[in-house]
Amino acid sequence: MQSWEGRWPLIGRQSHLDSFLKELSASRIRGWLVCGSAGVGKTRLTEEFLGLAAAGKRRTAKAVASRAAAQIPLGAIAHILPAGVDMADPVRGFQAVAQALSGEPQPTVILVDDLHLLDNSSAALLGQLLDSGTIVLIGTARTADPASDVFDAFLQRGDHIRRIDLDHMVRDEIDELLQHVLRGPVSRRALHALFSASGGNPLFLRELVLGALTQGKLILNDGVWDTSEEPLPVTPHLRDLIASRIASSAPAVRPLLETLAFCRALSLSDATALAERADLENLDRSGIVEISIQGARVIVTLAHPLYGEVIAADTSALRRYDLALRQAERIESHGLRRRDDALHVASWRLAATGTAAPDLLRQAAAIAMNLNDNEQALELLTAIKTDQHTTESRVLLGRALMHTGQLERAEAVLAEADAHARNDYEKIITATTRCINLFWADPDTAQAVAVCAAARSSLSDQAAARQLRLMEGAMLTVGGSPVPGLQILEDLPDNPPEEDLDVWLATISAKTLGLTFVGSVERARALAQRAKAAHEAVGEGKILAHPAMQVAPLALSLMEMGEINQARQLCLSAADSLQAAHSPVARQFLAFESARAEWLAGRPVSARRWYAEGVATARTYHLDRVTRLHMSGLMACAALIGDIDTAASLVPDYEAIAASGGWSGEESVGMAWLHAARGEISRARDLLRAAAGRARHTGHRVSEALVLTDIARLGDPKAVQERLSELSAQVDGAFTPARARFVTALAHKDPQRLMACSEELEHMGARLLAAESAAAAANAWRQAGDARKVTAATAEMTRLADQCEGARTPLLSSVVGTVEPLTKREQEIALLAAGGKTSKAISQHLTLSVRTVDNHLQRIYLKLGVRSRRDLALLLKRDQ
Repeated sequence: MQSWEGRWPLIGRQSHLDSFLKELSASRIRGWLVCGSAGVGKTRLTEEFLGLAAAGKRRTAKAVASRAAAQIPLGAIAHILPAGVDMADPVRGFQAVAQALSGEPQPTVILVDDLHLLDNSSAALLGQLLDSGTIVLIGTARTADPASDVFDAFLQRGDHIRRIDLDHMVRDEIDELLQHVLRGPVSRRALHALFSASGGNPLFLRELVLGALTQGKLILNDGVWDTSEEPLPVTPHLRDLIASRIASSAPAVRPLLETLAFCRALSLSDATALAERADLENLDRSGIVEISIQGARVIVTLAHPLYGEVIAADTSALRRYDLALRQAERIESHGLRRRDDALHVASWRLAATGTAAPDLLRQAAAIAMNLNDNEQALELLTAIKTDQHTTESRVLLGRALMHTGQLERAEAVLAEADAHARNDYEKIITATTRCINLFWADPDTAQAVAVCAAARSSLSDQAAARQLRLMEGAMLTVGGSPVPGLQILEDLPDNPPEEDLDVWLATISAKTLGLTFVGSVERARALAQRAKAAHEAVGEGKILAHPAMQVAPLALSLMEMGEINQARQLCLSAADSLQAAHSPVARQFLAFESARAEWLAGRPVSARRWYAEGVATARTYHLDRVTRLHMSGLMACAALIGDIDTAASLVPDYEAIAASGGWSGEESVGMAWLHAARGEISRARDLLRAAAGRARHTGHRVSEALVLTDIARLGDPKAVQERLSELSAQVDGAFTPARARFVTALAHKDPQRLMACSEELEHMGARLLAAESAAAAANAWRQAGDARKVTAATAEMTRLADQCEGARTPLLSSVVGTVEPLTKREQEIALLAAGGKTSKAISQHLTLSVRTVDNHLQRIYLKLGVRSRRDLALLLKRDQ
């Protein structure tokens, strides 16, 4: 904890530090004013400025201005004035101070924190010293505070003063900071939670992290830091900081702030009914509320997510009761005109009185379900009495229970809904939801298929029966039997129909996955793109999953098309859209595809984050359908980066989980790479051979290709060469044929073809395979005695392996000796030569003889495995 509570690194401000150091050295700027909201890091940055000045042998001093110190002339800077100086006579006093400070070879650098609060005497003296060149001034100012004449006076000194406006940190910067502080990767869920709660404010982030660590809400889970689903705790220090800021607002706006804390958002008309417009404008200027335009409405919200929590904690239960009823009555008086009005009114009435009208609760729950807020839907639906439920509300309740991990209870509710179903529509939605719940509850799909079959036999409409038959096909396809499942799904049109669109969207992802499994990758990609567009147009629905569910099949097809980087970016974007939605099934499903894409890209650390997130989601919501795949991936990633103990510790949990059926064969990859990391190569290959047999038996061709490629990577390419060649003819995606070419070149130890494969695989985004191909080429050329080509291939392997997050494989380790690095002089000459300069021009530039330059160039060529300036230019351009 001490390391976490210590001084955190400064992330995302390097450009400001570089600029300050450059401008200070050149003496072009005499003052820097750093502005921003409270907690954004103004003091931290300016202290770094002061440290850079001190490191440059400058005299430095620091002062802190405040409203209390401003009551005393020179109160803020008295401690930095030379002893014995009498400021009763301002002219003599200034001369004495200037004379005392001018003894230094360079101007003294003075930092004034909260410079806008300086008293006039201090500001006047510092201004005179600044104008005379005696000092360099660094100041901070809070943008939310009222305008300051002192601050404006310094800023109006023209080009000699540099103003820096600091904004909150962006998510990538927070990710980098958290990994530095916690000394390990952070799950996307934890990153989203901390970024959302902090709003990018570094001070808030620090307090949230410390509070979460102290209360066990931020834990190391399978090597990755992760948070629980519960709100992050607010530390007393953070609560005090927020409370003091809110307390600075006028007492008259307290009703508005309390209502915003409870209701989250208000229309402008509702807000001005609670506070004067001038007070509302002051709140907006001070950064306590935000006023935004959403469509045709002007919306007022609290400016930071933590403000509402602090305000609500300081509001009595009776007061919250009054606020809820008053706001509900206000919305009802308008006639529930907007889409989400029913949701708000039902939630407020439920919070105030513990009940609401059943019809209102059902309507509100459906809206919450469409927003994928399963927790709120569950709260609303459980408030309906048993005898007031309808079949549709029971289905909604079952779905909410399913998506919050209560699968057994969901089955009981859905079975009851099935018993009460009165018509074909109710039977279909009940059977469909029940089927999906059973699919996630039991790795054996037989029960899920049986529910659909039983419901289908009771339907009077053949078209309706066909919908349930398609659901059976979907269950078979993703449950481990893609060939028979796809035979059923051939009746599912490739284009979105005008009718039964919900059934099409619920089953099309299974068809897309199945097509990729069996090798119809191009058709799968085209179909997945149409499905994604159609689902996004509809959004979510009462029986529809989050649209991000359509991203996973598309990403899988992109991977097999050899577009791995595009798949990675697609998954990342979709996963970010899921973080705010309470949809654990979609989150876990997408986490696997995100992890798989990172694994294929050769990025085991990044893949490990996603696999860990999938495992954490499964544990929270009891979604074990693909957990074995996630556990296998975790083991593989840990093994690949040398964390053998962690990989071995996962084995008992992995073995305790039943196989998923989908991605047949890939579930053994983790155990195989663990054996390989231990040096048990033969055992690893035997395990993969059995896995490849299972994949072949079930028709999972792309999984079989992946597993067979790993056998080749672990030393036996000849054994799998023929089968991979067969698969390359059966799979129309580009990745499997590329793997087959790599394995063939590996089996024949053909360095030319291996280098061509390396280039091809890198273009596809498979950098680890590309590095291994270059490594194999280096070994082949070493056996042929071609030292120059060994050097070139080894350099290529090193360049590619450096992008693979520390991954080590037997093929990479087989390269004996590494490329000798260039000296600083050789680097300089190499860059000049690559830029087109002749040896004579380089010799004149560096004051060397032409012969010395040529000798250096020969050593550079030998080290890098190139023959000419042109080759050197191409190599350096590619490495940039």
